[in-house]
Amino acid sequence: MVAPQLGSGAVDAGAHTKEVTIDFLVQDRNPSQGGTTGLDQSLDLSNDTEPATAPCRLAVFLAHGTHLGVVLRRGPSAWAQLAVWDRRTDHFTPGQWFHGRVHERRCDLSTDGRLFVYFACKHGPRRDDEGIGECWTAISRPPYFTALALWPNLGAWYGGGVFTSDRDLLLDASCGLEPHPKHRPPRRLRVAALPGDTAPWEQRLLRDGWRLMERGFDPRTHRRIGRREIWEKTHRDGALKLCCEIADVDFRRYGGPYSSSYWLETGSELIPIPGADWVDWESGSRITFARDGKLFAAELRGDDLGEGVLLFDFNPLQPDQVASPDRARRW
Repeated sequence: MVAPQLGSGAVDAGAHTKEVTIDFLVQDRNPSQGGTTGLDQSLDLSNDTEPATAPCRLAVFLAHGTHLGVVLRRGPSAWAQLAVWDRRTDHFTPGQWFHGRVHERRCDLSTDGRLFVYFACKHGPRRDDEGIGECWTAISRPPYFTALALWPNLGAWYGGGVFTSDRDLLLDASCGLEPHPKHRPPRRLRVAALPGDTAPWEQRLLRDGWRLMERGFDPRTHRRIGRREIWEKTHRDGALKLCCEIADVDFRRYGGPYSSSYWLETGSELIPIPGADWVDWESGSRITFARDGKLFAAELRGDDLGEGVLLFDFNPLQPDQVASPDRARRW
């Protein structure tokens, strides 16, 4: 794990602790073009490219210091939603929608589950009175996207960040570490630059106990440098391993560019987890995994994982206007 270097590159927000937030809800059309701001009540999704029956895509982030998790739901293609997951009760609280692109591999959840860092883009004509630009990295309180701190980004390359503790953030910022003047973090959040030879998603995996066994692609450019990429995470008893293989990266692929597969190694058996988009250990021998827009949990019994128990189906959720409460607008 790369530790943050709080030298000249760290952000000192000392005198800028005023609580100013910005809401990126579901703004759609540019008023100058005759459209409306805010939620388009017709929810015209005709520009989305995936079939109407396609499942949504899920990215899951666990706060390993507590019982909380966050699910980032994507789909239709121009929409994203956050939900908080209480892993003690498997209760889910769907939250705010965002009309734009949230890049899930550049997002992270703080270890206490209180803060979410994400990288987002909103292309095309729209009002930008504060000069934020088309892409930015922001910190919010899940399940809301309301930005407590924000860093403009130079286009869609790089961006995002990873927490190394509740109060330390490594930022992958193409425009540097200076935040937007109206959206600065407090001094207690220490922000430093992510090293240039890695990426937020890679540091998040390493922090959470995954090990890189075989390098297949450059973590920043996605250029192929090996036949495949293999990651594994050993269960705390040492006898079981979760494995992930990335066989290809193709940005033309529907649903995401990464062709991944997961399986479980028991020592004597290889147990595939077909169709999984995300897999991780939970308490005991419980495994949770995402597939086809749904979140499942399964218990390993012998060499049998079974089909799993459905925890939540995110597919029926539809874009809606959700205002953030006051608590989501304060540090």
